[in-house]
Amino acid sequence: MGLPGSTRVQQEFVRAVNERLRLEPRDGERKMIPWSGSGSGSGSGRSITKLKCSLVGIGALLMLLLAGCQSPVTESGGGEESSVGEGRSPLETVNLRMQAYNDHDLDVFLSTYAEDVEIFTYPDRSLGKGKKRIKNLFEEMFQEASLRVDIHHQIAKDSYVINHETVVSGDETTEYVSIYEVRKGRIQSVRFVRD
Repeated sequence: MGLPGSTRVQQEFVRAVNERLRLEPRDGERKMIPWSGSGSGSGSGRSITKLKCSLVGIGALLMLLLAGCQSPVTESGGGEESSVGEGRSPLETVNLRMQAYNDHDLDVFLSTYAEDVEIFTYPDRSLGKGKKRIKNLFEEMFQEASLRVDIHHQIAKDSYVINHETVVSGDETTEYVSIYEVRKGRIQSVRFVRD
């Protein structure tokens, strides 16, 4: 069931993700999942088979991330930034980010990121690099009173946190799968998966 060279732990993790997202059809039937967001009307749906195909890349990325998590990462350097968030776990760091997002607290929000953070639209389309870019992306958004993020599911594994989340801004609702890489209590990279 896994990729060549994948470990049993990685295979179990992928199986758990599939079960969590209920991607496996039961009794050979074809499952339909309602789909919200831009596109056709409110009664539209996509087949689970099509959804599985769009998630193949996410599964491959998860396997790569997990493969990279097998050996410990050592970081050098010092200074204030490397010690401020060190006491936080990756999950605590991401949840602090989410709370600051909902509170529209830009200072706390930015404190969860590394100075050289990289932001991508999955898999590798860069949205920017560095805290200054993050500030430019979110400063204006935080002025919107109705802006909030709701977390539906979270998976934490070593230095990675994967969220299934919905962002609400005014009348717009967008679903994401967000993959956060956290080292020493700071978000090093984020990959947003969206249609």
